[in-house]
Amino acid sequence: MEEMVTIFLCGPEPEDIFTAVYDAWASRLGHGNVLLEIETQNRQPRLFARDRYVKRDDQKAEKVARSVYRKISAEAYHGIYQAALSFEEDRADAIYRFLIRGFEVGAEVIDRLQDPAVCRVFELSRRVGRESHLFLEFARFAQWENGILFGRLAPKCNVLPIIAPHFDGRLSGENWILYDETRRRAAVHPAGGSWFLADTAEAGWEELFAEQEAKEKDPLLVPTDQEAWEELWKGFVKNIAIGPRVNPALQRNLMPLWYRKHMTEHQSEAIKAGVTKI
Repeated sequence: MEEMVTIFLCGPEPEDIFTAVYDAWASRLGHGNVLLEIETQNRQPRLFARDRYVKRDDQKAEKVARSVYRKISAEAYHGIYQAALSFEEDRADAIYRFLIRGFEVGAEVIDRLQDPAVCRVFELSRRVGRESHLFLEFARFAQWENGILFGRLAPKCNVLPIIAPHFDGRLSGENWILYDETRRRAAVHPAGGSWFLADTAEAGWEELFAEQEAKEKDPLLVPTDQEAWEELWKGFVKNIAIGPRVNPALQRNLMPLWYRKHMTEHQSEAIKAGVTKI
């Protein structure tokens, strides 16, 4: 009689997924009898399967990371870590299947792109890497009256852990916040210190962000230096364009519309008034 499949349900962060990998492997139920899934609100239970909820354990996650470095390679770890930052719901199980192959053959697993498990992980990883690269260019900061630099993003993938070190190196002397409104998390950097990730959903952070942004957009206030710089930037972008060579289709291909929602030079008056979709 075939065994019932056990589904290991975990959170969306890389540490959650690595913990689920550890628990699934340690269960000794057999790789063909387990699945890893991200727990979501709209998830539908599977027939003839039992759920096992995984609680994040940083020590277990660290053990998985060390094993990948030691028994496979640093490149393999980089690939699964970036894949774990994807928004795709199958990413946890894809990483598990990749590691089954990796622990069997070692470092050469990264060359076995004909293997569906390997191909899928690197497909997810490339997508995250591509979006991270775009947001290094598309992220825009505004300066609040208290001097804090604030940037708002709406990425599909969980790019904050990848792009925050970039701004840490370039804005090391500034107080800045980079807010991912999709996941309600923020990378927070105190001037001269180290950046850290903060959950903004429960600590009143989002109310503070909304209050500060409302102050910046209040038409009754005297225009600030920030507004003057915004207008100057918009004017620069408009004036360097060569009219006969403007190609909207190519622009949308290189910079899809959904990336522009929080870019200063592309925000329309409707978006400034509260419309959040383009």
